[in-house]
Amino acid sequence: MQKIKFKSFVLIIPILIFSGISFYFFSLIFSALNLDVSKNKKSRETKYSYVISSSDNKILSKLSHKFEIENSQNQIPPILKNAFISSEDKRFYKHNGIDLKSISRAIFQNIRSGYVKEGGSTITQQVARILFLNNDLNIQRKIKEVFLSLILEFRYNKSQILKLYLNNIYLGSGAYGVNEASQVYFGKLIEELTLSEIALLAGLAPAPSIYSPYQNVELAIKNRNKVIESMYLDGYISLANKNKAIKERINLNYQTADNFLDDKLLINFILEETDKRIENKNDYKFLRIKSTINKDWQEKAQSISRYAGPKELEFALLSIESNTGKIRTMVTSKNPTINEYNRVISSIRPLGSTFKIIPYAAALIEGKKLSDKFEDLPICWESYCPKNFSEDYRGSISLIESFKSSSNIVPISITKKFGLKNIINLANSFGLGYKQEFEEFPSLAIGAYGDNLLNITNAYSAINNNGKIQSPEIIEKIESFKKQPIWENKSISKKILDIKINKKLNKLLEKSVKEGTSKAASIKGKKIYGKTGTSDGNKDLWFIGSIDNLTTGIWIGYDDNKESELSSGNAAYLWKKFISEIYKIPIKK
Repeated sequence: MQKIKFKSFVLIIPILIFSGISFYFFSLIFSALNLDVSKNKKSRETKYSYVISSSDNKILSKLSHKFEIENSQNQIPPILKNAFISSEDKRFYKHNGIDLKSISRAIFQNIRSGYVKEGGSTITQQVARILFLNNDLNIQRKIKEVFLSLILEFRYNKSQILKLYLNNIYLGSGAYGVNEASQVYFGKLIEELTLSEIALLAGLAPAPSIYSPYQNVELAIKNRNKVIESMYLDGYISLANKNKAIKERINLNYQTADNFLDDKLLINFILEETDKRIENKNDYKFLRIKSTINKDWQEKAQSISRYAGPKELEFALLSIESNTGKIRTMVTSKNPTINEYNRVISSIRPLGSTFKIIPYAAALIEGKKLSDKFEDLPICWESYCPKNFSEDYRGSISLIESFKSSSNIVPISITKKFGLKNIINLANSFGLGYKQEFEEFPSLAIGAYGDNLLNITNAYSAINNNGKIQSPEIIEKIESFKKQPIWENKSISKKILDIKINKKLNKLLEKSVKEGTSKAASIKGKKIYGKTGTSDGNKDLWFIGSIDNLTTGIWIGYDDNKESELSSGNAAYLWKKFISEIYKIPIKK
């Protein structure tokens, strides 16, 4: 009986091992056959190539779209294809995913040299590794890579595999795919690259960090020349073209006079808005997008962000041309090159005292005068007992004086008097309360509820535009490759305030800057209309201000909602610093 059990156990072990191995390889086959390239995106993709320019026609960004895997009409430029095949996988069209001849040659070369001099991975193996695996140096990963390569060759044709490779290969400096590398290193579309530039990109493939032209341009050029020589020996280019390419001087993107804007968040926002504009139009392959951004202002604003307190403290800035709604500046972060969060549109934070302009507008609409008195004394509404900052109370005080001192009691009294629903409806007409719907609580009157920097800045922009609100717009026009018009911004405004009421609101805002809590934004000899705002614990520091036809909002705070040791006066001062730089106004330090 014991022997029978032992024999059964001995038989079960190989069955279990075989089942496990079978399941493992079946899962690999299933995943490879059901490959969804969209799940392997390393960055935002568009269906079109594009050039984005500033309002004064300076190029902000330029990018070729990735190659379409299923579209046989979307061809890889021959010179690009030949460069990578010549340098990475000469027998690409002759093997079935695994090139035993290349592997044998690589092993022999590595043994002879005493170190890993040559790799034996095919382009197909590299695709398998990029899309499915990691770079671990172990036998298990290599077995998976070989097996998946065979499946990929079954699933895709050679052209599709090469597209997968060129779309996804990492070429350093944050560039995934040759389209991004073309932009990062040369500021060009793929079609604009020279043979020399293509060869340099192909030379990055084995080790992007080592051969990066930004780190070691001599080594990058040496490797470029190897690629060019290889292409000549393989018969892809003539001797004349070889010599010309080797002599060509490398002009990297940072060496060009018209540097691109290094802000992926802003570029992505422009592209998202572009997608909305062309959603129901033709399937364009190339777009010329003229943005509303003033490149010079944008760069000045970005440089000012570094003055915003401790390293971890974040910063956002937005400037809107009041009579058109055009966004002239949008700083999404202190460091947009590595940050992936747009604090101008995605961050919903308590508005603090910047919201108080709404209940004051409601009081004026209801017939109150700036000289009318309200009680600024400690009071409770049921269980809600708000306090003024520093618990400073002024007794019977006019509307204009209460706004100047940023009383908390008066705007709540106004709200209780004229009704929370009226306040909410008025806020909605200013474009507030849609990202985070307002609820009927008294604390709403002093900005306890949140919205984003875009909406609150646009609300103040309406006051700077005689009570007419515009839809904020970051695109001026979109054209095809041949500059045929596709979409053009047409400014449409909506009147939300009577001009007399609006003038009184501007008096409140001017008083706040001249004599009140917003004094840090004051510039001698200039009329400025603005308001600071602070949430509990100084977690959010705001200043929204207008000068001439420009309204600019600034927010400072920690992403994790931590308390700050700064004040809203810091936001007001940074506003003044920005305005003084773009208008070239000297200010005292």
